[in-house]
Amino acid sequence: MKHEGKTIGMIGLGNKESGYDAADKEAVENLSVAIVEALSNKRAQEALKESEERYRDLVEKAGIAILIDDEEGNIKYANKKAAELYGCSLKEMKKQSIKSLVHPDDFKMVIKFHKSRVQGKRAPSSYVFRGIKKDGSIRYLELDATQNKKGESIIGTRTYIRDVTARRKAEEQIKASLREKDVLLQEVHHRVKNNMQIISSLFNLQSGRIKDKQAFEIFKSSQNRVRSMALIHERLYQSKDLARVDFAEYSQSLTTRLFSSYGINTNVIKFYINIKDVFLDINTAIPCGLIINELVSNSLKHAFPADKNGEIKIAMHPLNKDEMELIVSDNGVGLPREVDFRKTESLGLHLVNLLAEDQLHGDIKLDRTKGTSFHINLRLSNEEKTNPYC
Repeated sequence: MKHEGKTIGMIGLGNKESGYDAADKEAVENLSVAIVEALSNKRAQEALKESEERYRDLVEKAGIAILIDDEEGNIKYANKKAAELYGCSLKEMKKQSIKSLVHPDDFKMVIKFHKSRVQGKRAPSSYVFRGIKKDGSIRYLELDATQNKKGESIIGTRTYIRDVTARRKAEEQIKASLREKDVLLQEVHHRVKNNMQIISSLFNLQSGRIKDKQAFEIFKSSQNRVRSMALIHERLYQSKDLARVDFAEYSQSLTTRLFSSYGINTNVIKFYINIKDVFLDINTAIPCGLIINELVSNSLKHAFPADKNGEIKIAMHPLNKDEMELIVSDNGVGLPREVDFRKTESLGLHLVNLLAEDQLHGDIKLDRTKGTSFHINLRLSNEEKTNPYC
Protein backbone atom coordinates (compact mmCIF):
# COMPACT_ATOMS: atom_id res chain seq x y z
CA MET A 1 0.00 0.00 0.00
CA LYS A 2 1.54 3.30 -1.14
CA HIS A 3 0.73 6.96 -0.42
CA GLU A 4 2.45 9.78 -2.25
CA GLY A 5 5.15 7.42 -3.54
CA LYS A 6 5.93 5.92 -0.12
CA THR A 7 5.09 2.40 1.07
CA ILE A 8 2.93 2.63 4.16
CA GLY A 9 1.89 -1.03 4.56
CA MET A 10 1.18 -4.41 2.95
CA ILE A 11 -1.84 -6.65 2.33
CA GLY A 12 -1.26 -10.39 2.27
CA LEU A 13 -3.69 -13.12 1.07
CA GLY A 14 -3.43 -16.86 1.59
CA ASN A 15 -5.09 -20.31 1.89
CA LYS A 16 -6.98 -20.24 -1.39
CA GLU A 17 -6.37 -23.65 -3.00
CA SER A 18 -7.61 -22.66 -6.44
CA GLY A 19 -5.23 -19.67 -6.68
CA TYR A 20 -6.10 -16.03 -7.48
CA ASP A 21 -7.64 -14.71 -10.66
CA ALA A 22 -7.87 -11.14 -12.05
CA ALA A 23 -11.00 -10.40 -10.08
CA ASP A 24 -9.22 -11.27 -6.85
CA LYS A 25 -6.30 -9.01 -7.74
CA GLU A 26 -8.67 -6.13 -8.58
CA ALA A 27 -10.47 -6.59 -5.25
CA VAL A 28 -7.16 -6.47 -3.40
CA GLU A 29 -6.09 -3.36 -5.25
CA ASN A 30 -9.42 -1.65 -4.49
CA LEU A 31 -9.14 -2.62 -0.86
CA SER A 32 -5.59 -1.26 -0.78
CA VAL A 33 -6.72 2.10 -2.18
CA ALA A 34 -9.58 2.34 0.32
CA ILE A 35 -7.31 1.55 3.25
CA VAL A 36 -4.72 4.16 2.09
CA GLU A 37 -7.41 6.83 1.75
CA ALA A 38 -8.83 6.03 5.16
CA LEU A 39 -5.41 6.12 6.81
CA SER A 40 -4.51 9.37 5.01
CA ASN A 41 -7.76 11.09 6.04
CA LYS A 42 -7.31 9.97 9.61
CA ARG A 43 -3.78 11.30 9.73
CA ALA A 44 -4.88 14.58 8.16
CA GLN A 45 -7.70 14.93 10.66
CA GLU A 46 -5.35 14.20 13.55
CA ALA A 47 -2.85 16.77 12.23
CA LEU A 48 -5.64 19.33 11.78
CA LYS A 49 -6.97 18.66 15.27
CA GLU A 50 -3.48 18.98 16.75
CA SER A 51 -2.93 22.26 14.87
CA GLU A 52 -6.29 23.65 16.00
CA GLU A 53 -5.54 22.75 19.63
CA ARG A 54 -2.16 24.49 19.46
CA TYR A 55 -3.77 27.56 17.86
CA ARG A 56 -6.59 27.67 20.40
CA ASP A 57 -4.15 27.30 23.29
CA LEU A 58 -2.01 30.10 21.87
CA VAL A 59 -4.98 32.42 21.38
CA GLU A 60 -6.52 31.72 24.78
CA LYS A 61 -3.26 32.24 26.63
CA ALA A 62 -2.27 35.33 24.62
CA GLY A 63 -1.58 38.47 26.62
CA ILE A 64 -3.67 40.52 24.22
CA ALA A 65 -7.43 40.71 23.69
CA ILE A 66 -8.58 39.09 20.44
CA LEU A 67 -12.02 39.57 18.88
CA ILE A 68 -13.54 38.25 15.67
CA ASP A 69 -16.71 39.96 14.43
CA ASP A 70 -18.97 39.79 11.40
CA GLU A 71 -19.76 42.44 8.82
CA GLU A 72 -22.28 44.09 11.17
CA GLY A 73 -19.87 44.24 14.08
CA ASN A 74 -21.40 41.40 16.10
CA ILE A 75 -18.84 39.47 18.14
CA LYS A 76 -18.39 35.89 16.92
CA TYR A 77 -15.35 35.00 18.97
CA ALA A 78 -13.51 36.43 21.96
CA ASN A 79 -10.56 35.03 23.88
CA LYS A 80 -10.21 35.05 27.67
CA LYS A 81 -8.13 38.22 27.66
CA ALA A 82 -10.91 40.08 25.80
CA ALA A 83 -13.45 38.91 28.36
CA GLU A 84 -11.18 40.05 31.21
CA LEU A 85 -10.61 43.40 29.50
CA TYR A 86 -14.34 44.14 29.32
CA GLY A 87 -15.19 42.47 32.65
CA CYS A 88 -17.49 39.87 31.04
CA SER A 89 -17.67 36.11 30.78
CA LEU A 90 -16.89 34.44 27.45
CA LYS A 91 -20.57 33.63 27.06
CA GLU A 92 -21.51 37.27 27.62
CA MET A 93 -18.87 38.48 25.18
CA LYS A 94 -20.43 36.49 22.33
CA LYS A 95 -23.66 38.45 22.85
CA GLN A 96 -21.90 41.81 22.45
CA SER A 97 -21.37 44.02 19.41
CA ILE A 98 -19.13 46.98 18.63
CA LYS A 99 -21.87 49.34 19.77
CA SER A 100 -22.01 47.91 23.29
CA LEU A 101 -18.22 47.87 23.71
CA VAL A 102 -17.34 51.38 22.46
CA HIS A 103 -17.94 54.74 24.15
CA PRO A 104 -20.81 56.62 22.44
CA ASP A 105 -18.55 59.56 21.57
CA ASP A 106 -16.16 57.24 19.70
CA PHE A 107 -18.75 54.91 18.17
CA LYS A 108 -19.16 56.82 14.89
CA MET A 109 -15.41 56.74 14.31
CA VAL A 110 -15.04 53.04 15.12
CA ILE A 111 -18.05 51.91 13.06
CA LYS A 112 -16.91 54.08 10.14
CA PHE A 113 -13.51 52.42 10.08
CA HIS A 114 -15.10 48.98 10.55
CA LYS A 115 -17.45 49.44 7.57
CA SER A 116 -14.61 50.72 5.39
CA ARG A 117 -12.54 47.69 6.28
CA VAL A 118 -15.25 45.08 5.51
CA GLN A 119 -16.05 46.91 2.26
CA GLY A 120 -12.44 46.61 1.17
CA LYS A 121 -11.80 50.36 1.48
CA ARG A 122 -8.85 52.08 3.17
CA ALA A 123 -9.06 52.47 6.95
CA PRO A 124 -6.50 53.01 9.72
CA SER A 125 -5.16 49.66 10.86
CA SER A 126 -4.33 51.06 14.29
CA TYR A 127 -5.88 53.78 16.46
CA VAL A 128 -6.99 54.53 20.04
CA PHE A 129 -10.60 54.63 21.19
CA ARG A 130 -12.50 54.55 24.49
CA GLY A 131 -14.03 51.24 25.51
CA ILE A 132 -16.76 50.66 28.10
CA LYS A 133 -16.45 47.79 30.59
CA LYS A 134 -19.41 45.88 31.99
CA ASP A 135 -19.29 48.00 35.18
CA GLY A 136 -19.48 51.21 33.12
CA SER A 137 -15.87 52.28 33.62
CA ILE A 138 -13.98 53.70 30.65
CA ARG A 139 -10.65 52.44 29.35
CA TYR A 140 -8.41 53.77 26.59
CA LEU A 141 -7.82 50.94 24.13
CA GLU A 142 -5.44 50.63 21.20
CA LEU A 143 -6.83 48.62 18.32
CA ASP A 144 -5.12 46.74 15.49
CA ALA A 145 -7.59 45.32 12.98
CA THR A 146 -7.43 43.36 9.76
CA GLN A 147 -9.97 41.86 7.38
CA ASN A 148 -11.29 38.37 8.11
CA LYS A 149 -11.78 36.48 4.86
CA LYS A 150 -13.41 33.27 3.71
CA GLY A 151 -11.87 32.56 0.36
CA GLU A 152 -11.98 35.89 -1.47
CA SER A 153 -14.97 37.22 0.48
CA ILE A 154 -14.59 39.56 3.48
CA ILE A 155 -16.81 38.23 6.27
CA GLY A 156 -15.73 40.57 9.09
CA THR A 157 -12.61 41.61 10.96
CA ARG A 158 -10.04 40.21 13.36
CA THR A 159 -9.20 42.71 16.06
CA TYR A 160 -6.33 42.80 18.56
CA ILE A 161 -6.79 45.17 21.50
CA ARG A 162 -4.37 46.50 24.15
CA ASP A 163 -5.30 48.49 27.22
CA VAL A 164 -3.31 51.76 27.04
CA THR A 165 -5.15 53.61 29.81
CA ALA A 166 -2.05 53.91 32.02
CA ARG A 167 0.02 55.19 29.09
CA ARG A 168 -2.71 57.67 28.13
CA LYS A 169 -2.95 59.03 31.67
CA ALA A 170 0.83 59.41 31.84
CA GLU A 171 0.79 61.30 28.52
CA GLU A 172 -1.99 63.59 29.79
CA GLN A 173 -0.04 64.29 32.98
CA ILE A 174 3.05 65.16 30.92
CA LYS A 175 0.99 67.45 28.68
CA ALA A 176 -0.57 69.13 31.72
CA SER A 177 2.88 69.59 33.24
CA LEU A 178 4.20 71.09 29.99
CA ARG A 179 1.22 73.46 29.80
CA GLU A 180 1.92 74.60 33.36
CA LYS A 181 5.58 75.09 32.47
CA ASP A 182 4.64 77.12 29.38
CA VAL A 183 2.29 79.32 31.41
CA LEU A 184 5.00 79.85 34.03
CA LEU A 185 7.63 80.72 31.40
CA GLN A 186 5.23 83.11 29.69
CA GLU A 187 4.58 84.82 33.01
CA VAL A 188 8.33 85.05 33.72
CA HIS A 189 9.06 86.60 30.30
CA HIS A 190 6.10 88.94 30.70
CA ARG A 191 7.25 90.17 34.11
CA VAL A 192 10.87 90.55 33.02
CA LYS A 193 9.72 92.54 30.00
CA ASN A 194 7.52 94.76 32.21
CA ASN A 195 10.34 95.35 34.68
CA MET A 196 12.72 96.32 31.87
CA GLN A 197 10.12 98.66 30.42
CA ILE A 198 9.84 100.32 33.83
CA ILE A 199 13.65 100.74 33.89
CA SER A 200 13.50 102.18 30.36
CA SER A 201 10.77 104.60 31.46
CA LEU A 202 12.87 105.69 34.42
CA PHE A 203 15.78 106.41 32.06
CA ASN A 204 13.40 108.40 29.90
CA LEU A 205 12.12 110.45 32.84
CA GLN A 206 15.63 111.12 34.11
CA SER A 207 16.99 112.05 30.68
CA GLY A 208 14.36 114.79 30.42
CA ARG A 209 16.11 116.61 33.27
CA ILE A 210 19.60 116.30 31.79
CA LYS A 211 21.05 119.39 30.12
CA ASP A 212 24.47 117.99 29.25
CA LYS A 213 24.39 116.53 25.72
CA GLN A 214 26.99 113.83 26.41
CA ALA A 215 25.21 112.66 29.55
CA PHE A 216 21.93 112.67 27.62
CA GLU A 217 23.45 110.39 24.94
CA ILE A 218 24.70 108.00 27.63
CA PHE A 219 21.21 107.75 29.13
CA LYS A 220 19.70 107.27 25.69
CA SER A 221 22.17 104.48 24.80
CA SER A 222 21.48 102.74 28.11
CA GLN A 223 17.75 103.02 27.50
CA ASN A 224 18.10 101.41 24.05
CA ARG A 225 20.16 98.55 25.52
CA VAL A 226 17.44 97.83 28.06
CA ARG A 227 14.80 98.00 25.32
CA SER A 228 16.73 95.52 23.16
CA MET A 229 16.72 92.98 26.02
CA ALA A 230 13.08 93.71 26.90
CA LEU A 231 12.15 93.05 23.28
CA ILE A 232 13.63 89.53 23.50
CA HIS A 233 11.37 88.70 26.44
CA GLU A 234 8.41 90.29 24.69
CA ARG A 235 9.01 88.07 21.64
CA LEU A 236 9.31 84.95 23.79
CA TYR A 237 6.16 85.87 25.71
CA GLN A 238 4.18 86.25 22.47
CA SER A 239 5.69 83.21 20.75
CA LYS A 240 4.39 79.64 20.74
CA ASP A 241 7.99 78.48 21.15
CA LEU A 242 9.09 79.74 24.56
CA ALA A 243 12.65 78.47 24.11
CA ARG A 244 13.71 80.22 20.90
CA VAL A 245 13.38 83.62 19.24
CA ASP A 246 12.55 84.19 15.58
CA PHE A 247 15.61 86.35 15.00
CA ALA A 248 14.41 87.84 11.71
CA GLU A 249 11.28 89.28 13.35
CA TYR A 250 13.27 90.41 16.37
CA SER A 251 15.91 92.21 14.24
CA GLN A 252 13.17 93.95 12.27
CA SER A 253 11.43 95.20 15.43
CA LEU A 254 14.68 96.23 17.13
CA THR A 255 15.93 98.21 14.13
CA THR A 256 12.56 99.90 13.65
CA ARG A 257 12.61 101.05 17.29
CA LEU A 258 16.17 102.35 17.00
CA PHE A 259 15.26 104.41 13.92
CA SER A 260 12.29 105.80 15.83
CA SER A 261 14.41 106.51 18.92
CA TYR A 262 16.89 108.58 16.90
CA GLY A 263 14.17 110.23 14.82
CA ILE A 264 15.56 108.89 11.53
CA ASN A 265 13.64 109.34 8.29
CA THR A 266 13.55 105.90 6.63
CA ASN A 267 13.32 107.57 3.23
CA VAL A 268 16.76 109.08 3.84
CA ILE A 269 18.44 106.16 5.61
CA LYS A 270 17.01 102.76 4.73
CA PHE A 271 17.60 99.45 6.42
CA TYR A 272 17.44 95.88 5.12
CA ILE A 273 17.17 92.61 7.06
CA ASN A 274 18.51 89.47 5.37
CA ILE A 275 17.76 86.75 7.90
CA LYS A 276 15.62 83.74 6.99
CA ASP A 277 14.27 81.11 9.38
CA VAL A 278 16.90 81.61 12.07
CA PHE A 279 15.76 80.72 15.61
CA LEU A 280 18.10 81.36 18.53
CA ASP A 281 17.79 80.53 22.21
CA ILE A 282 17.72 83.36 24.73
CA ASN A 283 21.42 82.93 25.68
CA THR A 284 22.43 83.64 22.08
CA ALA A 285 19.65 86.04 21.09
CA ILE A 286 20.30 88.61 23.86
CA PRO A 287 24.02 89.21 23.11
CA CYS A 288 23.27 89.24 19.36
CA GLY A 289 20.50 91.76 19.98
CA LEU A 290 22.82 93.97 22.03
CA ILE A 291 25.47 93.82 19.29
CA ILE A 292 22.92 94.90 16.67
CA ASN A 293 21.75 97.66 19.02
CA GLU A 294 25.27 99.06 19.45
CA LEU A 295 26.35 98.82 15.81
CA VAL A 296 23.14 100.19 14.31
CA SER A 297 23.14 103.01 16.89
CA ASN A 298 26.73 103.90 15.91
CA SER A 299 25.75 103.95 12.23
CA LEU A 300 22.75 106.18 12.87
CA LYS A 301 24.82 108.62 14.94
CA HIS A 302 28.04 108.78 12.91
CA ALA A 303 27.85 107.15 9.45
CA PHE A 304 25.58 109.64 7.69
CA PRO A 305 26.48 113.26 8.56
CA ALA A 306 24.42 116.19 7.28
CA ASP A 307 21.38 114.07 6.40
CA LYS A 308 23.36 112.03 3.90
CA ASN A 309 21.38 109.22 2.26
CA GLY A 310 22.47 105.67 3.01
CA GLU A 311 21.69 102.09 3.89
CA ILE A 312 22.12 99.85 6.91
CA LYS A 313 22.06 96.09 6.45
CA ILE A 314 21.73 93.25 8.94
CA ALA A 315 22.32 89.68 7.79
CA MET A 316 22.79 86.28 9.41
CA HIS A 317 23.68 82.98 7.73
CA PRO A 318 25.34 79.66 8.61
CA LEU A 319 29.06 79.11 8.12
CA ASN A 320 28.95 75.42 9.05
CA LYS A 321 27.03 73.15 11.42
CA ASP A 322 28.68 74.74 14.48
CA GLU A 323 28.84 78.45 13.57
CA MET A 324 26.81 81.30 12.16
CA GLU A 325 27.85 84.72 10.93
CA LEU A 326 26.15 87.97 11.91
CA ILE A 327 26.91 90.94 9.64
CA VAL A 328 25.97 94.54 10.46
CA SER A 329 27.04 97.01 7.78
CA ASP A 330 26.44 100.51 6.42
CA ASN A 331 27.60 102.43 3.35
CA GLY A 332 28.34 105.59 5.27
CA VAL A 333 31.55 107.57 5.77
CA GLY A 334 33.24 104.64 7.47
CA LEU A 335 35.15 104.24 10.72
CA PRO A 336 38.31 106.42 10.69
CA ARG A 337 41.44 104.43 9.79
CA GLU A 338 43.21 105.49 12.97
CA VAL A 339 40.46 104.02 15.16
CA ASP A 340 41.16 100.48 16.44
CA PHE A 341 37.71 99.13 17.27
CA ARG A 342 39.28 96.61 19.68
CA LYS A 343 40.96 99.30 21.79
CA THR A 344 38.59 102.22 21.46
CA GLU A 345 37.29 104.11 24.46
CA SER A 346 33.76 103.81 23.05
CA LEU A 347 31.65 101.83 25.50
CA GLY A 348 29.47 100.56 22.65
CA LEU A 349 32.33 99.02 20.65
CA HIS A 350 33.95 97.71 23.82
CA LEU A 351 30.61 96.01 24.65
CA VAL A 352 30.41 94.52 21.12
CA ASN A 353 33.87 92.96 21.54
CA LEU A 354 33.02 91.51 24.95
CA LEU A 355 29.73 90.04 23.74
CA ALA A 356 31.22 88.53 20.59
CA GLU A 357 34.27 86.97 22.21
CA ASP A 358 33.23 86.20 25.80
CA GLN A 359 29.52 85.37 25.54
CA LEU A 360 29.21 84.07 21.98
CA HIS A 361 32.69 82.43 22.00
CA GLY A 362 33.36 83.81 18.54
CA ASP A 363 35.38 86.52 16.92
CA ILE A 364 34.73 89.85 15.23
CA LYS A 365 36.25 91.34 12.07
CA LEU A 366 35.91 94.77 10.49
CA ASP A 367 35.72 95.38 6.74
CA ARG A 368 36.26 99.05 5.73
CA THR A 369 36.01 98.45 1.96
CA LYS A 370 32.59 100.08 1.50
CA GLY A 371 31.62 102.01 4.58
CA THR A 372 31.71 99.92 7.73
CA SER A 373 30.93 96.20 7.91
CA PHE A 374 31.27 94.16 11.10
CA HIS A 375 31.40 90.35 10.72
CA ILE A 376 30.75 88.41 13.93
CA ASN A 377 31.20 84.63 13.96
CA LEU A 378 29.27 82.98 16.77
CA ARG A 379 29.11 79.42 18.02
CA LEU A 380 25.74 77.69 18.25
CA SER A 381 24.50 75.93 21.37
CA ASN A 382 23.86 72.16 21.15
CA GLU A 383 20.11 72.76 20.76
CA GLU A 384 20.66 75.34 18.03
CA LYS A 385 23.01 72.97 16.21
CA THR A 386 20.26 70.36 16.14
CA ASN A 387 17.63 72.66 14.69
CA PRO A 388 18.54 76.33 14.12
CA TYR A 389 16.04 76.55 11.28
CA CYS A 390 12.38 75.65 10.74
